[in-house]
Amino acid sequence: MEIDMKKIILFSIIIALCSFTLSFAGEREAESNHKRTDSQPIIDMHMHTFQWDIYGNPPPPNLISGKVPDARSNAEALKAYVAQMDRYNIVLAVGSGEMQMVKDMEAHEPNRFMGGIEFPKYTTPVNKRMEKWPAVEVLRKQYASGQLKIMGEISAQYAGVSPDDPKLEPYFSLAEELDIPVCLHTGFGPPMSPYMGDPDFRMRLGNPLLLEDVLVKHPRLRIYIAHGGYPNLSDTIALMLMYRQVYMDISGIDWLLTREEFHYYLKRLMQARLGKRIMFGTDQMIWPDAVRMAIDAIKSASFLTGAQKKDIFFNNAARFLRLDTAKYLSSSSDKLSSQNSEMVSIIKSEIRLRPANPGDQRSVSFDLDLVGVQSAAVQVTGFDIDGVTETEMYVNKQKVALPQEIVGDIVPKTVTIDLDKDALKQGRNTVTFVFADAVGGTTGFSILGLKIILRK
Repeated sequence: MEIDMKKIILFSIIIALCSFTLSFAGEREAESNHKRTDSQPIIDMHMHTFQWDIYGNPPPPNLISGKVPDARSNAEALKAYVAQMDRYNIVLAVGSGEMQMVKDMEAHEPNRFMGGIEFPKYTTPVNKRMEKWPAVEVLRKQYASGQLKIMGEISAQYAGVSPDDPKLEPYFSLAEELDIPVCLHTGFGPPMSPYMGDPDFRMRLGNPLLLEDVLVKHPRLRIYIAHGGYPNLSDTIALMLMYRQVYMDISGIDWLLTREEFHYYLKRLMQARLGKRIMFGTDQMIWPDAVRMAIDAIKSASFLTGAQKKDIFFNNAARFLRLDTAKYLSSSSDKLSSQNSEMVSIIKSEIRLRPANPGDQRSVSFDLDLVGVQSAAVQVTGFDIDGVTETEMYVNKQKVALPQEIVGDIVPKTVTIDLDKDALKQGRNTVTFVFADAVGGTTGFSILGLKIILRK
């Protein structure tokens, strides 16, 4: 009887996300035994470093494809997901779980993984629901040491906690202070969750609009809502139209919903002009075949252009994470592993010049060690830069042109610009932003992020 109950709980986890009218015939495509690397680079913004037996031994089948995972150890489970990364050219995975499994994934794929811990509610083998709020100062040390690189997935809804609850305030404050990306669970949970291990779970607490007061208090918080806010379509659109720093991942809903339902939801998000802030994710737990299913859901969306698919698969996440894209655009994992880049954060708070008069400027100085550096780039995140003539950037008094990608009113943009070999110098350096001319009513600029990339 105990075994049957565990299976019922697991089935509920999957059924929560799908309407079971999907035809399985197209989902049972046989996996070939050889590696196949797609040319399109992909960033998986939402996966999980779960233990192989988290839902039972033997593992239950993927209810959509019917495939039972082959892994019978944590090492095999990690390798199974990495095989999917190789097969589909997933150049970076952003994942969460318990700390030990995050460490194991980091050790296995140090150049292709960014880890966080799932809190406050999480599942441990076998189907045991636990609640733990990590100490803020412990998290601070883990971010400083590089053990963790994202915050979350924050699963507050499962603990009956609203996104604007004071319990979460210390975590959002820390993330804003350290400029740590935050993944917040939104939307739904397994049917009957209040009766199956999460008595405080409430559907209303998954509404992304509850995040609004947090965003007002923490304007520099770099946050993305998980699962596209589904099924709260109107409120999700409302939040993202008003607060343009918010991104989303579409994990889980891209393979657990019927294809028709998922495409309807995604199309409405695109119609609301949110296409530059939608990021791909799998929510892969113990079923590696979910990766193919999630990717196929995007590729089969006939209403998306090729450029829009590239944005969802790679460009939007690269912008959100402020990546040195040159490091990830190679399809070869060997080339990726051989690169050695250091990212130096220059500012911790916004550089703002609003309102402004022509000639007004802001500068920031910093020290660099260039020993062994072969090339360098500057990464700028800003908004309200409506033309290159309005905002000019100088690195050590040498003008560096801002490319057209950063041109956009209010919408934050991130660009990476390669620097001339002599642009930086050993020791003290200075970057200056100058307001040139008001064009079309623009009154200034805001620089939200400034980093120097040193390639050795």
